[in-house]
Amino acid sequence: MAFKKRLEFGNFTLTFGSQKVLLDLFEEVVMPSFHEMKYTRQLKGKGEYFFIDTQVLKLGLDDNNSPIFGLFGRIIKNTKLSREQIFNRDKGLVADKDELETAPSSVFLLILNNHRLIFCKEVPGAPTIQNFESTCSLFLRKSHTSFIKKLVDQNKSDVKQKGIKRITKKTFLEESPFPNLRITPLSDKETLQNFVDRFQKLEKVSIKLLPTNNEDIDNDDFWNNLDQTRQNMNSKNARLEFSNSEGLDKSEAYDQSQTASALANSSIKFSGYDDDGDSLRGNNEDFNLTVVVDELSSNSERASNTLFREFSRLVKGEVITLPLVARTTVDKLTRLFNGN
Repeated sequence: MAFKKRLEFGNFTLTFGSQKVLLDLFEEVVMPSFHEMKYTRQLKGKGEYFFIDTQVLKLGLDDNNSPIFGLFGRIIKNTKLSREQIFNRDKGLVADKDELETAPSSVFLLILNNHRLIFCKEVPGAPTIQNFESTCSLFLRKSHTSFIKKLVDQNKSDVKQKGIKRITKKTFLEESPFPNLRITPLSDKETLQNFVDRFQKLEKVSIKLLPTNNEDIDNDDFWNNLDQTRQNMNSKNARLEFSNSEGLDKSEAYDQSQTASALANSSIKFSGYDDDGDSLRGNNEDFNLTVVVDELSSNSERASNTLFREFSRLVKGEVITLPLVARTTVDKLTRLFNGN
């Protein structure tokens, strides 16, 4: 069967403590972490991951004629395939050690206005979205460490030359804590419904609301109130668990799960039994949204156009729900990329 390129979608939630998010340290930490081959993630005996072709592109205009910017790039898994033996029709199994270098790639487009991620494997064996998350987390931490070191070194220099007050590393870390990244898959209504229908008896549904990139979330009143309570209590998340050994109402479970997951700011888990009486469990990854694309150019700008066009089509068709983008976010993006 021919390999099909399949788009995956997620919410790229990056925070630095409770006060700063992605755009607050974009120039200082985020963008440097994506610089081409600046960092590598080594996997013992399995090769290495790194980024190439990274650039910020202007993707278009929103409904208010404000520019939409995206961070495009490729993640490479540079490795070697090895073999120990081959099968020869005349001799049977024959020892034949050999290695083959390979570098499968996946493309990504992070829309900076709303923090939505579009991800696509370009070839079989390409890095997964989970590989991307782990690699980003490591590179962000390395970039952040360099950023803090620069602040400390600059302060030491200023203390000597200008006689200003010394600032400790601890103080800089309190102002800009270590990065915390989470990529939450966007859910597909149809796939979620199909998954819930697989349960003959649905015993438990756990829904955890997660912190966002300071987005204006527009869920229904119940989930909005719960999220507001979470914030008022200074909690990183809020969890609700619904359970009944006799079985939950599957229709209501679907409705509440779909509402909570529409903006990819929740973690959802199901457990129960299928028609055969076997244990059945699942989470967001079992009903994430994917779309097949026929062609994806090797040219970065054309590839990004394809990714954004498919994303926009799904938004227009109300398959993907977007958060409200604050005016301050648009202003910050305009200042960052003025002239792009």
